[in-house]
Amino acid sequence: MNFWQNLPKPFTVLAPMEDVTDFVFHEIIAEIAKPDVLFTEFTSADALFSKGRDKVIRSFMFSEKQRPIVAQIWGTNPEFYFKAAQLITELNFDGIDLNMGCPDKAVNKKKAGAALITNPNLAKELIQAAREGATKIPVSVKTRIGFNEIITNDWITFLLSQNIDELTVHGRIATEMSKGIANWEEIGQVVKLKNKISPKTIIIGNGDVKSHQEVLKKCAQYNLDGIMIG
Repeated sequence: MNFWQNLPKPFTVLAPMEDVTDFVFHEIIAEIAKPDVLFTEFTSADALFSKGRDKVIRSFMFSEKQRPIVAQIWGTNPEFYFKAAQLITELNFDGIDLNMGCPDKAVNKKKAGAALITNPNLAKELIQAAREGATKIPVSVKTRIGFNEIITNDWITFLLSQNIDELTVHGRIATEMSKGIANWEEIGQVVKLKNKISPKTIIIGNGDVKSHQEVLKKCAQYNLDGIMIG
């Protein structure tokens, strides 16, 4: 079931944040000011099938009041993406998200996260593997508008051609990290590409949004389905 299609629009999403969006944080947020969708911390697909599995899988804890909740994974091994997608489906998550936007140098050095922007062939393999493993839940991608430079048209066109259910775009290139100002005009361009290539794909904008008023304004201005807030 694709829950993304049934959300009221515009909707809000809590961004996956390492060492922040754990079970306890989600429980508190769900009680006091729950957004429409929650994401887990980004979790290594490799580590899920290693000796450290017991420690890593803790990031996949959730309660019913946290729904809908999406499990986010990262890595470069299609086999582990397939197995992780199967596991996430078995754990009864509402969706699986593939991280292709993390700018952390250690992650990029492993050719994962935002580094996948420079390797569309591997990105395609990972998406296909996840789709094959996640037979009952939607597959989404979180990314940026480029790695060293803005390549929105080429990169987003590629992603939208992969039959993904939802796409979140942070309006910065990877080398900017969180510096400067998010480029919302490029996020608007993502929506235009989506309308031409994959009209049913849900598009979420991300970057510098600090209030609900901004959520409403940006969704209306750029014709977005929702906003992710970190």
